[in-house]
Amino acid sequence: MIVPALISNVEVSWEHELYRRTLEHLGKHMTCVHFDKRGIGLSDRFDEAPTLEQRNEDILAVMDAVGWERAHFLGVSEGGAMGQLFAADFPDRIESLVLLNTFVPRRYNKRVYDYVREGDYPLQKRAQTYERFLRVVETWSEDPRYMVEWEMPSAADNESFIRWVGRLQRLSASPRDFRRQIDSVFALDGGDSPERITARTMVMHVKGDAVLPVAGGRLLADLIPGATFVEIQGGDHFSWIMPNWRDVNDILIEFVTGVSAERTSTRQFGTVLFTDIVDSTRRSSVVGDSGWREVLESHDRITRGLIDQHHGRVIKSTGDGLLAVFEAPSSGVSCGLEMCEALSGIGVKIRAGIHAGEIEVHDDGDISGIAVNLAARVEQQATDGELWTSSTVRDMMLGGSAAFAERGEHALKGIEGSWRLFSVSSA
Repeated sequence: MIVPALISNVEVSWEHELYRRTLEHLGKHMTCVHFDKRGIGLSDRFDEAPTLEQRNEDILAVMDAVGWERAHFLGVSEGGAMGQLFAADFPDRIESLVLLNTFVPRRYNKRVYDYVREGDYPLQKRAQTYERFLRVVETWSEDPRYMVEWEMPSAADNESFIRWVGRLQRLSASPRDFRRQIDSVFALDGGDSPERITARTMVMHVKGDAVLPVAGGRLLADLIPGATFVEIQGGDHFSWIMPNWRDVNDILIEFVTGVSAERTSTRQFGTVLFTDIVDSTRRSSVVGDSGWREVLESHDRITRGLIDQHHGRVIKSTGDGLLAVFEAPSSGVSCGLEMCEALSGIGVKIRAGIHAGEIEVHDDGDISGIAVNLAARVEQQATDGELWTSSTVRDMMLGGSAAFAERGEHALKGIEGSWRLFSVSSA
């Protein structure tokens, strides 16, 4: 049972690869339920701010709906406050408890100072933290960069992720609703719940968390009888976004299941697609920052939607483009052609390149290998507005619905020999 943080939308959470990878990885090892708390995401808005006890009634409703008598719990941030009280009040419904980047009830706040260590992010007074949340409200959906830089600094240079956070904000709550959520969270009080927890518990906290101090995590672990404390290196409040997100997942999985999550990779066939927006710097200067951001948001929505339709998977954003993989060359080529046409309709011209072959698929969702590098080189050779492929893809699709025009022999950087490349169009 994943009890989420302040912002959530159970549909949108699956859209971006940096968020989706954690859910997919956890789902390989455990059956997981993830829900939107009352007042956020797809759930009804509340008339009056709910207490922790009322919020925990929602957990019981979700468990009953899926037929779970007992469950392992992961409480994240504000969801960790709910998890503490739930574990204390409903010990017969909980197998184990993991609390990630959360906080202690108010009665223990003065003791947090005793747990500060060298290298921690400086402690902030309650009023200072509240002011920063109000700043998030002021910039809600209009400038998601502020929230990312504060809560997920490891992704501060990832423009695709920042744009997606703006979408997550818009589809999670209005600015007014989010302000009400903040006020309701600041009013929550779990009383002496940490000291009443009897379930096997692990407290995890990122050392550089700028939203909720790691010192609070250390204190919380001391308050809960027999709890284990694990400190994670990094600086993100939403630790799923950090480059070392697998450390968090693997520790959680081993604690819950008792079995280590081995890190593996497999070789398999894949069709690799790279895209890049043509002349993006000049275009952005012409339409201005705000206008260009809207264009890029449309680009992200169109490309990710088409990749889903063609049963592909987005691997990562690559600046002004992306990397995706498909099971079949026909799916990748059809998707690439539709991308070029759809994006042209909103005034965006891209280059796209495809190659097919054996790739290394890592269990963190990334891919690598010569076939990936070759696809990137094909995209770099492509003419503006066109999809190009290697001869490998062309040979595999002979007799299909796509038309291939030869574009000559090319020496590709880092790849041995010369390669015949082809532009593709609909037959």
